[in-house]
Amino acid sequence: MAAAPEPDAAPAWYQMDAMRAVLALVVAFGHLWGLLIEDYRGDGSLLVRAAYFAAGFAHSAVILFFVLSGYWIARSVTARAARGWSWRGYLIDRLARLCIVLVPALALGGVLDWIGYYGLALPTHHDLTHAWVLTQDLSRSLTWTALAGNLLFLQHLLVPPFGSNGPLWSLAFEFWYYLWFPALWLSLTRRRLSLALPVLLIALANPELAFGFLSWLCGALLYFAEQRARDAGSRVPRWAAPLAGLLCLAALVWGRTGNFSAEDPLEAACFALFLFTLLRGAPRRWRLLRPFAAYGARASFSLYAIHFPVMAFLAGLAVGGQRFAPDARALTVAIAILLAVAGAGWAFAALTEARTGALRRSLHDRFAGVRVAPAAD
Repeated sequence: MAAAPEPDAAPAWYQMDAMRAVLALVVAFGHLWGLLIEDYRGDGSLLVRAAYFAAGFAHSAVILFFVLSGYWIARSVTARAARGWSWRGYLIDRLARLCIVLVPALALGGVLDWIGYYGLALPTHHDLTHAWVLTQDLSRSLTWTALAGNLLFLQHLLVPPFGSNGPLWSLAFEFWYYLWFPALWLSLTRRRLSLALPVLLIALANPELAFGFLSWLCGALLYFAEQRARDAGSRVPRWAAPLAGLLCLAALVWGRTGNFSAEDPLEAACFALFLFTLLRGAPRRWRLLRPFAAYGARASFSLYAIHFPVMAFLAGLAVGGQRFAPDARALTVAIAILLAVAGAGWAFAALTEARTGALRRSLHDRFAGVRVAPAAD
């Protein structure tokens, strides 16, 4: 993050960074479990059942990511608008943030998928293990057309996510939300239509994209609610955060028990409420969270972008033609792969995310005359 946090918000921002790491790991764990472990059969010990249950929160974790994203982007857009808006400067910062990770992630995933599908003919990559989390048909998704569409953030809209990397759908959603929100905000605050409003028409081609925007907007509304409370000097008692946290947990567990049409925005709203109690409360900087906060701030995006093709390749080497039963051996392999992927995400981030600022400066220098406002992340 480029901007320094307000003193009373700093501990909450620290915890939000830790949440980014936890959410990325939840997504990775859920996908890894589906790649390695056979489908649930309705039996097993309480611990095994709990593991299957925990593995089902990957989608909810992405929705909570949307809330965090909405908060930071709303903060960035309003600050830029107050200082003098430049679409060019805004897009440079946003595309630099996304593409410095996305482009090498597509390259890495493409190489691993090509080796797995064509070179080694791994059963996982040919859907012989029937892993429900690997929804991509690589004969159609590992193509130049899909690659070009992913570079244009059209995955899940016009082309499939590239290769095995199905989770890249959320990056396309994020990109369009990055355009939608400032277009709407500038039109509302300046009381004239923004030239960017036509990008909203893409929602007509994909109602799922529009529905996801409701969850993302919960983060933006969180930012405005926090600012209003800050201006009024309002605070919340210490007990509010644990209570809101329990409400958020209840919403997540409820959403896990079935396929409900309203679960995503409900989970997002409860999470936004929980974050509000942190931002306007008095949270502590727990030392236990320090490694998670560091990872979340520096590498959570990289982990999300590369985890699936890396895990699919490693799982393909490990399971052969049949996924594991949920036993000690399977758990050992799962932990080893998860730790390896987390380490790979950190190393990948050091080569990509860590250079975001340098890329932004280079692009701003190249496109002279751009008025630059500090980016939120």
